[in-house]
Parts: sequence; C-alpha cells; structure tokens
Amino acid sequence: MKRIIAFLLVIIIFTGNLHAQDETYTCNLGFTFEISNNKSWGYKEPVVNSITSGSPAERAGLKLNDIILSVNKQGTYLKSYSSVMSWFNSNEEEMTIAIRNFEYSFKELTFMKDCRNSKAISEAQLAPVFAFYSLEDVQERRFIMPVRTRTNEDALYNNYRTFAFAPSDKSTRELDERINAIFIRSLLEKGLRYNPDDPDFIIQTYYSYQNNGMFKENSPTYGSYQPAWRFDTRNHRTVKVPLYDPTEAVRVDDIAYNLEFGYRFYDRRFTQAGEMSLVWEGEVKERLSSHYDLVDYLEMNLPLMLLKFPYPGNLSLATFQVKYLKYNYTGIGYDMNDLKSVVSVDPDSPAAVAGIQPGDIVTNIQGQSFDHTSQSLTEGYRRFLAETMNLRDKNTRYTDSNGFKDCMFWDITNYGTVSQAISDNRRYKAAFSYLFIFNQYINWNTPLTINIEIERNGHELNFAVTPIITTSSHILAE
Repeated sequence: MKRIIAFLLVIIIFTGNLHAQDETYTCNLGFTFEISNNKSWGYKEPVVNSITSGSPAERAGLKLNDIILSVNKQGTYLKSYSSVMSWFNSNEEEMTIAIRNFEYSFKELTFMKDCRNSKAISEAQLAPVFAFYSLEDVQERRFIMPVRTRTNEDALYNNYRTFAFAPSDKSTRELDERINAIFIRSLLEKGLRYNPDDPDFIIQTYYSYQNNGMFKENSPTYGSYQPAWRFDTRNHRTVKVPLYDPTEAVRVDDIAYNLEFGYRFYDRRFTQAGEMSLVWEGEVKERLSSHYDLVDYLEMNLPLMLLKFPYPGNLSLATFQVKYLKYNYTGIGYDMNDLKSVVSVDPDSPAAVAGIQPGDIVTNIQGQSFDHTSQSLTEGYRRFLAETMNLRDKNTRYTDSNGFKDCMFWDITNYGTVSQAISDNRRYKAAFSYLFIFNQYINWNTPLTINIEIERNGHELNFAVTPIITTSSHILAE
C-alpha cells in the first residue's frame, strides 16, 4: 500500500528521455527507443519501444516498432545510443526523424518536443497518483500469454508489404474465413496490405479445441485459482477470461478444455514457385476453466499474439504491459512541490480558455477545498483507501503491474456511498477527484462543467471550466 500512496509518486515524469534546456523548462521527446539486435528488424538501428500518450511524437504519427533511420538528417546505422540521444538534444524544441516500417520505406516526421515548466506536474501524471479514486479509468496491468514465437533471421521483415492466405479445406472454410478476417484487421493496422493476387507472404493456420476427459467440475480446487485477465483491443479494456494463468500450476482435474492455435508466415516474394520458406511462426496452448468459443478467443487474443510481429522480444512467452488512462483534462500544470499553485497552463486548453493563468493559487474545485499540504493530502488519501475498501467489488480483484494485489473496481450497488465518501473533504482531502468526476461514484450529478476557484493577487476569482475527457490506451508486447 505504501507504494501507492507515497507522495514521491507525484514527481514521476512522462515516459521519455528528458533534456533540461535551462533551469525553468524541461523538454520531452515523447518516446523512447533501443538499439536493435534483431537481424530481421532494424538491426543496429534505433527502434521505438514506447510512446507517451498525447505527445507531439504520437500526434505526428510515430508508432511502436518504427525503425529510426536518421535524426536531424544524420544517419543512425551502427551509431550508439548516446550518439543518437545527443542528436535529439542538439535542437532545443523541434526535431526531424526519418522512419521505416511496413507502410513506408522512408518517411520524415517533424514535430516539436513537449516543453514544460520543470516544476509542473500535469493532470495526466496526477491521475495515476490518485488512481484508487477510479481504478476503472487508471490501470497499469501486466499479463502473460503462453505464446511461442519462431523467427527466421535471414528474413528482412521490412521487405514484406502484402499478405494473403493459404487455401482452406471445404469443411473448415467458414471458420477459416472468420479467422482470416481477424488477421486482416490486425495486419492492416500495422501498415501491411491484403493482396490475394500477388502476396509477399501467405498465412497458414492450425488449431485444436478439445474436451479434457479428466475434468471434474466438482473438484475441491476448481474455482480456487487467480482469475486471468486479457486486454481487448476492440474496446481498449482489460477483461476477465475463462483461462488459467500460464505461470500458475493447475490440477489436470480443473482444466475443462485445451485450446491450441498457431499460424505461420511463408515467404512468397523471394522463393521459387512451389517452395515454402518459413519466415515467422506464432503458437499458443491454453488451458480453459470453462467453454470459450474458438472465434471469440481469437477475436481477443489473436491481435495480442500479432503484437509480437515483427519485433518479438522473448520467444518463449509473451509479456504484455497495459496502460489505460481516462481523466478530465483542463490543461493546468501544478507545482509538484505545492499542488495548489498553477505553474503552467497549456495553450488553448479548457483552463486557458476560461482565463486561468500561471501564478494562480487554486482554492477549490467543484466543492473540494485545496487547503491541503502534501502531508495532509497523502494522509487523507491513505484513509480513503483503507476506509472504502469494503465498497469495492471483490470479483474484480486484480494485481497491478507493480504487484499490488487488492486492486478492485467499485461495487455498482455502492456508487452512492462512494460519492458521499469522496465529498467528505475534511476527512479525505479528495481535491483531485475532479479528474474522474464524469463518473457517478465521484459525483452523482456528473457535471459537464466544473467550478474552479482561485486566488490571484489577493483577489478571489471563479471560473467555469469545461474539461475534455481524455482517453489513452497503450499495450506493449515483450
């Protein structure tokens, strides 16, 4: 619990490599990279391995696994990490990079660094600090899939642009077509194109779904295992699934079904007609706690498997890191040493449009007083976590990516009680609950406009601010 409420979390800064331009401002690239050792994808070149949500880099179109060919016109091949970083830092605000991926052999992106007051902490950073007001909206989760990957080091994946499918048997054609539709949706998102007439590679699938003859529904241990969660890329939510965690030992009596699915990519561009050259294979073997329709399973899990392509990481397992964030954005940057003071306001943001300025002192937001210190804010949050734990739904319990095991959503039948607790400002100091005030369990009236009271040069001023509900969702496969 101390990990969650320790106020040191407040000084966490955006993912990315930061470079201080002077004592006042800090600039963020908006992404991180590593030098690839994968001979099939960006060998000895930088490959993007994370992107900051809402950053200029993301808005410019930079994507995970993009290969960086040049930085400010300087080629990156065989250059060290420190050399590449020095080129990024040579320009204070703007940068130009050239990238390669499945869609482009060469494309230049020019974007600004995200430069802010070095003391400012944004609402996007504060929302995870106060995540237990609304775990429904702030999640950092980790899960493992038993995905085994086989690659071909002689294949250069960036040379492949189009794909098609191997012929289906008549007996399985309908099922195969539904599976192929999932492949098409997922691979198009990567920039590949479906071309059945002249594909660069063809896809072959195999699958098996069998009852476990040793399953005993009345087994004394059936139902005693940790629930398994997976990320659904269709609605960007983590949901519970009838699977067993691949890292957990399970009695054979408790396994209802065994599911196996695999796919292979065969080269059609560089081999002679009639020859088969495997360039990629992914396979998963799952243990099911109850029935899980094969197509339903693949609708959720095949896009996850394909996240490993073309930069696979671990070949034996697939580890996924999920970051989901939904919060009210006003554009205020608070002083991380005094969370009442406004040190920055994003241009054209809701707060800027309303008239809030750097130097203002926030005294109240939507009835929640800001007469707190860092200590009182932390103590109130600690009490809130402890005293409202009984209002959560135990069926939603999960372990977050930092190892805290008692993460739970609010019980829907307790929404009114939760709202009353949060409104008890004197006891809980829930000043930053406005970040999630679009939920009934924060404010039963779910207002569209929030009232912000500030003090400016000894005068009290009120501002009606219409925040923007901002959502970001990122999943990384390792």
